[in-house]
Amino acid sequence: MHEASHHRGGSTPKSLGGLSANGTSADFIPQPGSDFVATASINELTSRALAYIEIGYAVHLSGPAGTGKTTLALHIASQIGRRCTLLHGDDELRGSDLLGKDAGYRRQSVRDNYVSSILKTEETVSLMWSNNRLTTACEQGHTVIYDEFTRSPAAANNAFLSILEEGILSIPSSGQDKNYVRVHPDFRAIFTSNPEEYVGVHKSQDALLDRMITLEVAHQDRETEIAIVQAKSGRSLEEVTAIVDIIRAIREKFGGKNGPTIRAALAIARILDHRKASVSNSDPIFIATCQDVLFYNVSRQSSKPITRMELEALIRAVLNSSSQKNPSGVRRPSAQTAGTPRKELPLELDVSKRVKANIDEVANTVANLNESAAEIALGATHALNVQVLEKKADSANLSDETTDNDATLESVSRRLPRPPMFESSGISSGGVVTKR
Repeated sequence: MHEASHHRGGSTPKSLGGLSANGTSADFIPQPGSDFVATASINELTSRALAYIEIGYAVHLSGPAGTGKTTLALHIASQIGRRCTLLHGDDELRGSDLLGKDAGYRRQSVRDNYVSSILKTEETVSLMWSNNRLTTACEQGHTVIYDEFTRSPAAANNAFLSILEEGILSIPSSGQDKNYVRVHPDFRAIFTSNPEEYVGVHKSQDALLDRMITLEVAHQDRETEIAIVQAKSGRSLEEVTAIVDIIRAIREKFGGKNGPTIRAALAIARILDHRKASVSNSDPIFIATCQDVLFYNVSRQSSKPITRMELEALIRAVLNSSSQKNPSGVRRPSAQTAGTPRKELPLELDVSKRVKANIDEVANTVANLNESAAEIALGATHALNVQVLEKKADSANLSDETTDNDATLESVSRRLPRPPMFESSGISSGGVVTKR
């Protein structure tokens, strides 16, 4: 277990991730530091976490390394305003390191010499229990921040099962008058963890995860990263923007969620401050600093080997692209080529916005295809109706021709002279002659 340093009297408090703390690791109240950056996205995530904590739920901040989970947990605890206990996960941690243990024996003896000739002695020996930080926090109603709790074995965290569900902490001691502690109603817990695929991370028990609300903490958006780097360095906005763009481009190309984090951007900015270098392709100190800070992480995350020259080429390309932006931070539109013009996306859009834009584009394409299909179907229906009408018209013309032919034959037959036999006998031309 690691313990945060403490300060007494009027000494300057130590900063904890952008927050200041007074007192010991088991008794301090975090306060926002002067360089803490609270953007709209951070405030939104903080308000959600506070809403869950206010009604008694534990909050679990889960995400890749370098996304500011611990700093955010301290910020949330500062909004609660109660004393805080800071715990750190460790593979060597055991339940006794959280709860306490039997620290020896208490021996009590009574000597009775009321009658001078008689000496009575009575001795009592009992176990002595020593509370540790989690037990103290449960008794006094502290806010517990358990940083990287999955680095501790799952068995060491079993005490939280009854704490978060029944509000009771079991004390495994035979020397106590009672073997449990009722949890203070103001007790709150905030957990942080890295993904399970990280080295040294244990799989947490499902029963514990079921007792808390997990909030995914991803890499900050571009505006937040720029604000953080600028607040913690002496670089200008243009230089900080270029550094952040380099980090984000390399993360997207090679590392994904496990790529270089904002820590790399802060390291580059601080080193440039110390060496009085500039963010420029013509400054060898800048290029060498970016290679030293980024190469090892990129080479581990890349699926194929990458050289320092390839990394340098990528850094120069991103920096050139960043320098070609207009003051609003949007890439200048390129000339449209023949065919359907493609709308270019601003470079500062993060991955989620780009994906949404691509989804909208695909949806529009599908809608256009549906309209085209509907038009084709309507045209086919129209053509079929025309064929049916033509067939009906042909049938009607044929019937008219037959009627005309009958009428013509009747007219011709009327104009022909009647045979003499019919004239003499008085039989009509339509009659039937019967032989007698």
